[in-house]
Amino acid sequence: MEATRYTHGIFVAALAMLLCAWFLDSIPALFLSVFLGGFLAFRAIAFLRVAAAAGATLTLSRVAKPEILRQGGTSSIGTTLQIGVPPGVKAVISDIPPSGAPVIQGQAITPELEPGDHTLTLRYGITCLSSGSITWRGADLVLSDPFYSITLPFRGGAFRHPVLHVNPMGRYQRREGLGIYGEKDLEKLTVMKGYGIRAFRDYITGDDPRSIDWKLSAKHGKLFVREYSGTSGKYPLLVVDLPDSAVPCPENLRDTVLGAALEAARDMSTGPQGCSLMIISGANLLAFLPNERSLQKIESALFEFHSPQRSVQCYRTLDPVVAEAIRTRIAGNAGLQSDFGKRLVEIYTRFIPEMRPLPFDIQCARALSRRNETALHVLTTATGDVSHLATLGLYARRMGIEASLGLPDVMASPDLMRTLRGAGYALVKVV
Repeated sequence: MEATRYTHGIFVAALAMLLCAWFLDSIPALFLSVFLGGFLAFRAIAFLRVAAAAGATLTLSRVAKPEILRQGGTSSIGTTLQIGVPPGVKAVISDIPPSGAPVIQGQAITPELEPGDHTLTLRYGITCLSSGSITWRGADLVLSDPFYSITLPFRGGAFRHPVLHVNPMGRYQRREGLGIYGEKDLEKLTVMKGYGIRAFRDYITGDDPRSIDWKLSAKHGKLFVREYSGTSGKYPLLVVDLPDSAVPCPENLRDTVLGAALEAARDMSTGPQGCSLMIISGANLLAFLPNERSLQKIESALFEFHSPQRSVQCYRTLDPVVAEAIRTRIAGNAGLQSDFGKRLVEIYTRFIPEMRPLPFDIQCARALSRRNETALHVLTTATGDVSHLATLGLYARRMGIEASLGLPDVMASPDLMRTLRGAGYALVKVV
């Protein structure tokens, strides 16, 4: 609670009267000083009671359109407020937008409200600069009278709805154009395009114009788009590998992968079989959505596990079949028949019968064997160990499934790219 200039003036007058009574032994001055002090205390107690009564009448409801949008997009907000302002008090209500969502049009604050019952609607627009699920920070009620003012914060659940789901934007790379005037164009690099064209289909609103086959479209008089080997397939499976919350990972890497995953999911969900989504974090299966057509469910699953906690850590796992192949190769190589080679063969011989596949291995085998999967697409931040990625690539290679992998360009070191290609991924690109 803050005092106004009137209160400060009365307090100074009361203090002056008290000093006069002290130095001049004036009883009237003492009585006047006590009266002014009591008056200020009485006004403060009365004002607090009035403020509590006004705060109890405040209700708020918001409507945001749209609630699901891309990073940098604009959402229109309508906030309906109801309050009863007691006599002798004025009120101002501020709607507090989410962090990272500044107001770009309209006003999120009411004019000064006179005593009485009020119902009004604030209409404004915000632009969402951050990504993820964001909520309002609440509302502030400022009450004032001639002597005091107070700010009442409302931060409860009823004042924080609705929740905006902001999809991260993919990053764009500028490159030189081919025109004689040095034109430039923007190209979004995605992992989903393979080397070959597998099929053609009719153009759907929202398709990338760069995928239009103009020769075929001119021949038949309607637009056709090319389906690449990376985006087509009878039963494509999209795997999103999210970093562990306990391991430092820059937000831009996570947003890059989520943006590419959402874009790929939108393309797949319009297909005849929908989008089969598998969300993992290391050797932990977080969610599996087979043949999902609802883009809202896909987005909710991705944002739910935005920063997961890994319960199982897997470092340099060895598959029993691979271990048996290594043992056979060592045993059949005459150049390795040294004491070390014989000892190594003996270790493999004793340990291989006791090796059991991890739960993650079984989960990968079941997901990839589901009704003849023909394409595997993995999106990862490539932070930390990559043994689980090698496991996915190994099972895809065994089942004859085309596997591609995408990772942020800052993580695409030559050694890592070479390791991933050796793990069974025919196509490794940056997103």
